[in-house]
Amino acid sequence: MSGGSPLAIQGSDRVSTEMKGRVLVETELLVDPAVLEGLRSAIGTPTAEVTASLVPFFGPTLAGQDSVIGPLGLDLRRTLQGGQSYEWHRPFRAGERVRVTVEVEDILQKQTLDLVTVTSVFRGDDGDLIQRQRTVFVQRRIDPEAEDQ
Repeated sequence: MSGGSPLAIQGSDRVSTEMKGRVLVETELLVDPAVLEGLRSAIGTPTAEVTASLVPFFGPTLAGQDSVIGPLGLDLRRTLQGGQSYEWHRPFRAGERVRVTVEVEDILQKQTLDLVTVTSVFRGDDGDLIQRQRTVFVQRRIDPEAEDQ
C-alpha cells in the first residue's frame, strides 16, 4: 500500500509473534483539567467527577491510532477489540504529568485468529503506578480460499 494510511486498514495476514515484548509508545502527557471536566459533564451522574478521573485516557490511542495499530500490522477490516481491563491504583489528578508506556504483552495465535494483548502503564512523576490497562485485539486471518477480502 503506497503513501501509508493513517488508519492502517491493510495489515499483514497475521501478527508477527516477534512483536511480543516490544514497547510501542513511551510518552509523557498532562492530565488536562478541561478534559476531565468534559468527561464529567458528559457522564452527568452524581459520581461523574470520580468516574472521569479514573479513565481519561485509552492507552492504545493516546499517541495516535497508528502508534499501536500500524506497528502491529492490524487490518481494521478484520480486527475488533475483544477485551478491556483496568487495574486502578489511584485516580488521575487534574494538572499532573503522567508517564505512559504501551507494550505488546502477548500474542496468541489460535486457529484462524490472532489475539494481541497490549498493556498501557500510567505512572505519576514520582514513579508510582496510577493505572494499568490491558486491551485485547482480535484479528481474523485471511482465508486464502475466499474470493473477496
